[in-house]
Amino acid sequence: MMKRFLLITICLLPLSLLAQSSFTIKGFGKAYKNGDKIFLTYRQGDQLIEDSTLVNKGSFEFRGNFKTKVRGYICRNDNPRFASELFDSFDIYIEAGQITLNSPDTLNNSIISGTPLNNDYAKLHAALKSLKEKKIKDPGKLSAEELKDTALVNLIKAKAQTAYYETFPIQFSFVDKHPNSYVSLLTLSQIARTSKYLPRVAKSFAKLSIELKEMPEGKKIAKDILEGKKISIGMMAKDFIQNDINGNPVRLSTYQNKYVLVDFWASWCQPCREENPNVLAVYHQYKEKNFTVLSVSIDVLANKANWLNAIKEDQLPWMQVSDLKKENEAAKLYGVTSIPSNVLIDPSGRIIAKDIKGKELRDKMAELLGAK
Repeated sequence: MMKRFLLITICLLPLSLLAQSSFTIKGFGKAYKNGDKIFLTYRQGDQLIEDSTLVNKGSFEFRGNFKTKVRGYICRNDNPRFASELFDSFDIYIEAGQITLNSPDTLNNSIISGTPLNNDYAKLHAALKSLKEKKIKDPGKLSAEELKDTALVNLIKAKAQTAYYETFPIQFSFVDKHPNSYVSLLTLSQIARTSKYLPRVAKSFAKLSIELKEMPEGKKIAKDILEGKKISIGMMAKDFIQNDINGNPVRLSTYQNKYVLVDFWASWCQPCREENPNVLAVYHQYKEKNFTVLSVSIDVLANKANWLNAIKEDQLPWMQVSDLKKENEAAKLYGVTSIPSNVLIDPSGRIIAKDIKGKELRDKMAELLGAK
């Protein structure tokens, strides 16, 4: 989870080209120890800027220059270049002025202030605080003993997923109230990665200022919204042909007269791999009731061995196909902008659900094929 969050954070594009400006970041934490190492990371164009400093008497400070306003992050004691997970970190917007981080303990619980964007982010962070305080256990932090308890693992994953989706209404509300803030643009950019929310993203995106819409992130959101309209519930499924793992062509329409879940994924996609056990359970429960799965991988030819390995590791018994191109043709046909993604097609060939995962997928199949 943290890896994905880290990649999203550091890869965001700049706000706008500006003259060289300076910033100061001052952090204060009652629980910080002398010698704690603080890392600051953000981007300037194609360059990744990395800086570090040490805590002294419960505080730390960074000074720097920048040309473009961006979002970066600060972390404590875990070098982001080498750490697989950051246990104590906080987002920050690099812009002119003095930025202050105050915390009663860790960076995670900081209150940020001092500049317009960071003041905006403080409002959003405060609004989300009640959900963060639910203390949902991170599925990635389960012990080896806990991982043996399948029911417990599924319950924790379901709670984590529910808590994640509960953040969206709060974020949409913030965006609608702050249509001129770069924080709003980046917030929508992150939500747009969950393709099922693109219709709601479109409503909030329409309210953003023209300046924000014309930025690279804004243009990407607009493109994703357009792509998301290629497929909608109620329309007939678009046929396609892709090769299976042995190079044999497979046509989607071969599965007519069945319920078929067309699942878009990739071997390198961690959320996809985490969803596979759920799809597998649904498959086994309903495979004798006129239901099957057709998985379309967006892996490329150079990654074929990893794709085959992932199929084996995740024990996926249904048909697996891919064209192994840089831009998968079936994914383009279905307007897939992020993975995992799926469509559920009924026996008549009509799309009856889109981007359903976890409990939502299980509930939908129970509604269609469960015991009456």
